[in-house]
Amino acid sequence: MKALNQFSRSEQITGVAGILLLIGMFAFPWYHIGVAGFTVEGHTYGGASYNGNALSGPGSFFSIVGLIVLIALLGELVISRFTTVELPKLPISWRAAELYGAIAVLALLVIKILFHIGNFGWGFYANIVLAIVMVYGATGLARTQSAQPAHATAPQHGNY
Repeated sequence: MKALNQFSRSEQITGVAGILLLIGMFAFPWYHIGVAGFTVEGHTYGGASYNGNALSGPGSFFSIVGLIVLIALLGELVISRFTTVELPKLPISWRAAELYGAIAVLALLVIKILFHIGNFGWGFYANIVLAIVMVYGATGLARTQSAQPAHATAPQHGNY
């Protein structure tokens, strides 16, 4: 438990929501379709159900890209928080990149929704809430004063 206390509240929220979202994209039923059966003289006819995760169904390309961005975001969080590896310099801070990555995951899941509206399972709601919570946590990360400063500088123009 002490290990979790070394992280800020925003890091905890972003990390836990991201890990649960990663699990949820594979395991939670994004789609659920059920067809009721009927019984005649003690014999049941028909009836079936289908559950599909976030990586299946219409618009699955966007959820797969979202999964890739989510894995990259979680990988960056692990590398920057648990190792002494120095990440490459970006034109923006890494905290801002974490926020943009979280927003991209949420946006890609929302785009997936537009391909097929309806027949949502409970996993759809859980995944969307987890993505929103992850963006909330990443927003807190981007606001922290200990954020790495941006390394972008204006290009030097000289007389040639």
